[in-house]
Amino acid sequence: MKTKAFASKKRRQQAGYTLMDVMVVTVIIGVLGSVGINRYEKYIARARRPETVIAFRAIASAQREYLLTHGQFSGTFAELGFNVERGALISPTEIQGLSYNYRIIQDQGPRSWYVIATGNIDGDQFPDIIAASNPR
Repeated sequence: MKTKAFASKKRRQQAGYTLMDVMVVTVIIGVLGSVGINRYEKYIARARRPETVIAFRAIASAQREYLLTHGQFSGTFAELGFNVERGALISPTEIQGLSYNYRIIQDQGPRSWYVIATGNIDGDQFPDIIAASNPR
């Protein structure tokens, strides 16, 4: 009988987790969480890029149509009748979208166009810049 009482007492003392077990699990969860948050932020940044791709395709299409109608490219978004979804016209040559600001430039006169999209989609200190132009 003495051995049974001793065994049950020993089991009661060993029940539960030690402080070291809890600390190791906490560190593991913290490391996994920080890796997950970093990957999530990169995923969100990549998800915002299609806004510019769609806008650039629409601008190129509008410029082609404008060229066929007027014989030259447009130098303003207002002439193109172009606006980004839920965007605001800042000036005739600049539109503010959800993630990017778009600026149209005619660097070589009315026979060319150049659009620059700037924004900070990944949260770092450097602006993200994407550009498109007419095929030359």
